[in-house]
Amino acid sequence: MKITGIDNEKCIKCLECVKECESNLYIKPPTKIGEKRQVIFEDPFNRCSACGHCIAVCPTEAILYEGADPPVEFDDIDNPSSIVNYDNLVKILRSRRAIRRFKDDPVPKEEIEAVLEAMRYAPSASNLQSWEYIVITDPKSIEKLKNAVVDMLKLAKKLLKFVKLLKPLIPKDLKEKILDPGTLVSLNQFLEKVKRGEDPVFYNAPAVIITYAPKYGNMEKNDAGIALAHGMLGAQARGLGTCWIGFAQEALNRFKKNKKWLNIPKKMNVNGVLILGYPAVKFKRVPPREALKVRWI
Repeated sequence: MKITGIDNEKCIKCLECVKECESNLYIKPPTKIGEKRQVIFEDPFNRCSACGHCIAVCPTEAILYEGADPPVEFDDIDNPSSIVNYDNLVKILRSRRAIRRFKDDPVPKEEIEAVLEAMRYAPSASNLQSWEYIVITDPKSIEKLKNAVVDMLKLAKKLLKFVKLLKPLIPKDLKEKILDPGTLVSLNQFLEKVKRGEDPVFYNAPAVIITYAPKYGNMEKNDAGIALAHGMLGAQARGLGTCWIGFAQEALNRFKKNKKWLNIPKKMNVNGVLILGYPAVKFKRVPPREALKVRWI
């Protein structure tokens, strides 16, 4: 999308665009007495992030733009708390669970597209919207990615035999986890499930969504987390279940051949892998959570 200017016939000079633009691209030039007041949009250095706040805030649709769909309006858009009140929203948030038991039913394409549409409206740093997605529904391709994760964890088990020798080389953030005796137990349990023909990676989910983006600090990871959270909640509203699969994310980022197989460019970092399907389980209550650690200053 590109902002191209202001329709002066529609503009009522309320200055909401001037107040809202984070990049200060809307200005009200000083005017002499008797001159007609006018708002001007200027962006000689292409600093506009196309966030659309000016379009959203203008009461008369006076902002001109190109390369995007028309803006959407719906009841109570100017008062979101009246659409879903806090108590109901918290019920939605608290009832979301990570799903690891799925029905055999495939997920129709239009349902997956609805989940992606929820992700499309997630915020992103500087409105970069740099996410790209891969949706895998082909069982053979899901199996191939699952096997890549299994191979990674088999390698991890082999390396644990040399953990004492490698101890000085292990990064601090991984040392505690690797040295924990429970890690080997978990790996053995995982691989036993694989031997029994179970799927402890994707849990037989019929769809996998991968998101990746170019690196820009740590913000692309934050952006992916927000986008996938939108997707999880969108899926829940459509009667679907989701679970974030960190092992698959690691297998894609740590082994170039896996990214190459999916045609993910080298400069891109995989920031999330989400499984999607119809839940084969119904939860009856919300489990407890630890109290937040909060410091008030």
